[in-house]
Amino acid sequence: MAAFSVQCSHCRQSASLLPQSLSNTVKCPHCGKHILDGHPVDADSKSLDKLVYSPIPVIVVFWNDNCAPCKAFKPIVAKIAKERAGKLRVVFVNVSKNMGLSSKYRLRGVPTTIAFKKGRQQAVLNSALRKNEFAKWLSESLSI
Repeated sequence: MAAFSVQCSHCRQSASLLPQSLSNTVKCPHCGKHILDGHPVDADSKSLDKLVYSPIPVIVVFWNDNCAPCKAFKPIVAKIAKERAGKLRVVFVNVSKNMGLSSKYRLRGVPTTIAFKKGRQQAVLNSALRKNEFAKWLSESLSI
């Protein structure tokens, strides 16, 4: 199988991995910390395109600084990411700093969460949810 690039959630450097090496014990060759440890990654328009093509499912949460529901939802998503480390990757995108992504992904508002599998959009959530509701949405959307 072909190698793919993954961004370390700690040092933000890219590391090349083989799909069979995916686990939360894989260490970054740059900083030595675990790459897939469940910490969400912040992305911009350049890095997002690379991140969604991961062989593991990717959840992208679009948010902005002035959104109260976004601020309440981000810790919920981060907690789920930690619980499902190695099974999915969580990416946060601040749309106020990446305006072009709003039109690219046809966002109607924030928070908006999009689930991807190997670069393909699987599901869209146009609101914030409680933890148990979000976990259910993830399971139904990505079968994980």
